[in-house]
Amino acid sequence: MTRYRLLSIVSVAALALSLQFCGGGGNSNTDTVPTVPVPVPDPTPEPTPVPDAPLSASCAALGEGVPVSEANCTSGPEHFLDEVHLAIEQVQSRFPEYFNGRHVLNVGGYYVEIIRALDQMGLCADTGGEELGVKRTDAYNDQFDILTAKNEYRTGETIYRGSCAPAIFPRGHRPYHPVPEGCSLPRSTHIACGDPESRYYGQVEAAIDQMLEDHPEVFDYSDINPGTDWPRLKDPVAYHDGIVEILTGKGFCAFFGGEEISVKKTNEFSENFDVNYKDEYVRRGYGIYRAACYPAAF
Repeated sequence: MTRYRLLSIVSVAALALSLQFCGGGGNSNTDTVPTVPVPVPDPTPEPTPVPDAPLSASCAALGEGVPVSEANCTSGPEHFLDEVHLAIEQVQSRFPEYFNGRHVLNVGGYYVEIIRALDQMGLCADTGGEELGVKRTDAYNDQFDILTAKNEYRTGETIYRGSCAPAIFPRGHRPYHPVPEGCSLPRSTHIACGDPESRYYGQVEAAIDQMLEDHPEVFDYSDINPGTDWPRLKDPVAYHDGIVEILTGKGFCAFFGGEEISVKKTNEFSENFDVNYKDEYVRRGYGIYRAACYPAAF
């Protein structure tokens, strides 16, 4: 046997022995591979909505007002009458759709835009629903009544109601509703509400249609509200929650507050809808629309 042949046999034998000790023998057809844990990435956190800029930067730079009982309120003189008149004129010019003659069609938009116009003049303004407070510092403020009980805008010297020192507004913070599930907008709170023409009525009606078609088990069609085609609600909770879910799926922020469904797609405004009749039946038609709030109420 040649030396080359002998070396080959020895090499093969050594390889076989090595395989036996390393697990290469037996009937296994695969090498043993160490198990390496696969890292599981952390779930991506939901982005936190970025708060909106304050409606009035001038107000944000000033302090909170004192209670009326701690202020000295008098009938004059006025300080900001000309600026308030100018703000009303600017809103009339920029938003003619808010008005029909002297009648204010969009009360919420009217107040919000006057506050913004005064902010551009370096003045802080706010309303608690009755009068508009205006101040440049916390030392004093003027009060103005710029809307009649019939929602007609007011002008002239009589809109001035008095002045208080120190300033008496704003007092406290308006409450915020929690951000609804599925809503990517930051929370908001309203200044005033009115009933301009609805922008979301069609989408809410479509959501009611979808509930009637997709979930007949929620309704009792053997009991129809007299004079209508509105069926009784077997499950009011499922009805309202279903409408909210449908609207959320279409890109709206929405929630049911116990009486009405609130809907928004922007924090500029929100709308409210009453989609049940006497808490017993479905409600349909434009009458489901109740109000629009500026800025959005939630």
